[in-house]
Amino acid sequence: MNKFSKQIKRVVFIAALGLLSFSTQVQANAWDTYKSRFVTADGAVIDTGNNNISHSEGQGYGLMFALAYDDRETFNKILNWTNTHLKNQTNNLFYWSYRPMENDPVADKNNASDGDLFIAWTLIKAARKWNDSKYRSQAEQITLGLKKFAVTKFAGLYLLLPGTSGFHNNSSVIINPSYFIFPALQEVSQYTHLKLWQDVSNDCYVMIDRISSELATKVKLVPDWVEMNAQGKVSPAPGWAPRSSFDAIRVPVYLYWLSATNSHLTPWKEWFSSFEDGKNPAWVNVSTGETAEYAMTEGLEAVRKLVLGKLPNTEPEINNNDDYYNASLKLLVYLASKHF
Repeated sequence: MNKFSKQIKRVVFIAALGLLSFSTQVQANAWDTYKSRFVTADGAVIDTGNNNISHSEGQGYGLMFALAYDDRETFNKILNWTNTHLKNQTNNLFYWSYRPMENDPVADKNNASDGDLFIAWTLIKAARKWNDSKYRSQAEQITLGLKKFAVTKFAGLYLLLPGTSGFHNNSSVIINPSYFIFPALQEVSQYTHLKLWQDVSNDCYVMIDRISSELATKVKLVPDWVEMNAQGKVSPAPGWAPRSSFDAIRVPVYLYWLSATNSHLTPWKEWFSSFEDGKNPAWVNVSTGETAEYAMTEGLEAVRKLVLGKLPNTEPEINNNDDYYNASLKLLVYLASKHF
């Protein structure tokens, strides 16, 4: 090999190192920014758009992001804070919110099943990645708690209720489709080998189909909250505006997480593609067709771009205008795009 060839190889090698270093730096930026803005030193994830409370959903998101970025130190801080402040020792689930300014920060003892499921899912992934049995053990405790207290069979379907109390009436149940975290349900099913979890996953898809086909609405999107009666008929849940909004926007994220070609994404593709970039309304009333007078925030827009195949193949930018939820959506979309 002559001197010139050696010099060329050295330049190429240095350039490759530079690209690798830049790639590593880019991959650290979003999580570092998120962590500095929304995660306290002791591991509480702060919902800056909701009176700075912490809740099981946010703790689950923080755990997933820390896992994805291989930040085990922060992962353990978030997990320890969650177990210390939110864990319900009677059922191994989590109180849904922690309000630090109140005398009893967890006065509401109900759980939020999406937070529980998200945490269990992340712990299963963490146990596999870091080969730590304590994560696996807690994941098993959470899934058993969900199985016993939050899963019900109603109108022939196995359903994950939003919480252990307040959502199951004698003649109907209330569900939140954004709690159908399909990749989590698949992971839990494969991990536990319990047919129940596959039944829950399958019936969540049935519910999505039923809502899309049977709901007497002008817009065929899943609303944030749905009621189903004992005969299996679905309708927008009373007590909530019949909107497909800030809750339901997570449904296509979880669908895409498993498969970018998931047929259940079709209604979302049709709705999103009917608006120009930057002009998609933030929500729509599925019953009347009324839309928000303001456009999607950047977090919501990230979901839209994901579904339409317009999402840049780069890490998201968490900027100063992003509150906790928008920043979380950006990172969730990023992980969904990688099918993490």
